[in-house]
Amino acid sequence: MLPIDQLIFWLFFPACIGLLTQVIWGVELTNRLVASGTFIFCIEQARMAVKDLRQIKTAKAYIQDVRLNTFYQVTIITIALELLGFYISIFCLGWGSILILLSQIWFNLLASIKIEFIYKVGNCNLYSTPVMALSAPIIYIQVWKISERIPVLTADILGLILISFWMLQIGSLLISWLLFTMVIAYGIVKVLFSSYVLGHQHQ
Repeated sequence: MLPIDQLIFWLFFPACIGLLTQVIWGVELTNRLVASGTFIFCIEQARMAVKDLRQIKTAKAYIQDVRLNTFYQVTIITIALELLGFYISIFCLGWGSILILLSQIWFNLLASIKIEFIYKVGNCNLYSTPVMALSAPIIYIQVWKISERIPVLTADILGLILISFWMLQIGSLLISWLLFTMVIAYGIVKVLFSSYVLGHQHQ
C-alpha cells in the first residue's frame, strides 16, 4: 500500500489540475475567482488529510481509545466527500463547492476530539558525540467542544450561503471576491496556527 502522503497526492492531484484549467481558461472573472479559491482549498485540504491521517495512525500506535476509531471514520468519509466535491467542481463549480462545504460541516459537527502531540527533546551521546534526540511523544486526546467549533461552522455555513447566491447569480462578482478572500484568510490562519502548535509541540 502507498504511504499516506503519496496516496493523498494521487487522489487530490487530478482534481487540482482540473480546477487549475478553470482558473487559467475560465471565461468569466467570477468563475475564475471561485475556481481559484477552490483550487487553493483543494491543496490545503490535501495537506490536512495527510496531517489528520498521520496523527491518527501515530496515536493508535501508542494508545487504545475507541474515540480514535470514530475520528478515523469521520475523517475518511470527509475526505471521500470533499474529493467528490472537488472532482464535481471541475465540471460544475457551484454544486461541487456546495458538496465541499457540506463535507466540512459534516466533519466539524462530528469530529469531537483533537489529537495533540508533545515531543520532548533531550541530549544523548552517540560515540562520544552529543546529539539531540526526540523521545516518544506524549499524546493527548482532548474533547473538541461544540462551543469551540462554532466559529468554523459559522464560516462553513456562510460559505454555503454565499455560493448559493453565486449560483443564483445574485451579486456574483462581489460574492466571488468574498469567497476568494475567505479562502486566503483561512489559509493564513491555518499557517499561523500550525506554526504556533509546532512551536509548542517541541518542548
